[in-house]
Amino acid sequence: MLSLNGTILDTTAIIDFRWLNEWEWLKQNYSPLYVAQEVLDSDNLELPTRQAASEHLMPLTLDSEEMFVSFLEFGTQAPLLSEADRSTLALARHRLLLCASDDGLVIETCEKYGITYTRMLRLLTEMVQTEHKTVAEVKAMVQILIRDRAKRISPAVLASWERSLE
Repeated sequence: MLSLNGTILDTTAIIDFRWLNEWEWLKQNYSPLYVAQEVLDSDNLELPTRQAASEHLMPLTLDSEEMFVSFLEFGTQAPLLSEADRSTLALARHRLLLCASDDGLVIETCEKYGITYTRMLRLLTEMVQTEHKTVAEVKAMVQILIRDRAKRISPAVLASWERSLE
């Protein structure tokens, strides 16, 4: 499913895709792929994650007054959002990009402002739907994220997702 203007990944999505190394599938189905420059500039990214983001994603910067206004508004409305998250959201909002995130506050802000978003379990489901991966393979991928990356997914959400695959 191609997004009209492309997809912007936040830190959580970048980390997940670095762990799973599914960049080619993401490029085939969600290009063009972007990252907010503030995410790349953040001290929160480990070097391998920063390198993967630089290799697979095109950096974007806030380049209009409207984007800066949104950036500031997000900080006022959701003060716990990082600068990187606020930049990602402002870019998604004004460039009409799909926002890929599993961050609860980012998702909540997307919903509040009508920003289209997707989450990792939805992307994994689409890997099955596009016949890129089997159900068993995506279930194993989630276990890698939970076990090795220490990703938190509630047992109820995980069980519901697994039932939806069958």
